[in-house]
Amino acid sequence: MKTSRFLIFGALAAAAILLLTSDRAEGLRNDIADNAGKWKDKLNDLAGSAGDKLSDLRDSVSKEVDGLTKDARKRIMAILDESTKTAKNIKNKAEELA
Repeated sequence: MKTSRFLIFGALAAAAILLLTSDRAEGLRNDIADNAGKWKDKLNDLAGSAGDKLSDLRDSVSKEVDGLTKDARKRIMAILDESTKTAKNIKNKAEELA
């Protein structure tokens, strides 16, 4: 068991050393950085569009729930408000990571 752990950690250390010191690894590091940037941008776009869509949904539903009882209307609006807040929090956290 100890030998297999030693071999695994040794292989990981060797891969890390090659990734950090090799000339060819510079291109790989750049590719990783580019892909990470693309994923970050996609996450920001998704978070922004989700917040906008939730806000639109909230406005649409608020017009449709007028015929419901006050209790049902309050519950639906509370759920939509909380969803909108959550989407905004996710967008803010994504922007902080940028």
